[in-house]
Amino acid sequence: MDWFSALFGGMLKGKVWDGSERRLSFRVKCDFELELQLPGNRYLAQVVDAGPQGLKMRVRGPYIAKILKSGALLQLRYVEPVYGAELDTVGGEIRWVKREGEQLFTLAVALKDSLENLKRSWVKPVLQKVFKTVSRKNLRDTMRAKCNLPARLTIEKRTLDIKVNDLSTTGARVACLVGLTIGDIAELEVEGLRLRCKVRRCEPEYGVFRVGLAFSSDEKLKPKILTLVKKLVQVNKMVDSV
Repeated sequence: MDWFSALFGGMLKGKVWDGSERRLSFRVKCDFELELQLPGNRYLAQVVDAGPQGLKMRVRGPYIAKILKSGALLQLRYVEPVYGAELDTVGGEIRWVKREGEQLFTLAVALKDSLENLKRSWVKPVLQKVFKTVSRKNLRDTMRAKCNLPARLTIEKRTLDIKVNDLSTTGARVACLVGLTIGDIAELEVEGLRLRCKVRRCEPEYGVFRVGLAFSSDEKLKPKILTLVKKLVQVNKMVDSV
């Protein structure tokens, strides 16, 4: 997080960058290539999003479990010339890897280099351009709050009592006693709001089902959802400080 504040905090100061919850949760879509250099192997990776915690990328190539693992160190080389950048390569550390197919996997990489090297490398001009595209609306859309709110979910005239564990302006993660079908259209009733949504994910976990819901676009309800999320974020900060 220190590298992010040091490189980009001044550029975005005074906008909407106060509040660790927003800084940690926001992600910006990207579309540039890096060469990943690991012991004995090199991969060409497509960076799909970036944030304060690092880069997420999709990679095609042989999946070698012994080197593609959490905690493994690697080098990240920007494959195109960058004006004003002295270094085309910086260090990184793999945080997680998800295999998608025989020759395809996704991984998250945290930048692992000195602040001086990051300033002199491709990182500052490339990510600066990416982060400058972020508007106030983008950051609000990524606001997320942990919670434990009782709620109801209605699917095809069947109403279920659930708990909302995580809420944002675009969706929610909930705990449910029964499994739901991915793709089902539902209505979530929480804190006086009625939100039309779609089931995106449903996985069993310790006797309950963890369900991911994506809200339908409704410009009239968005400000109300945002108000609720901000309230929950503030409550969490007050609880943490006790």
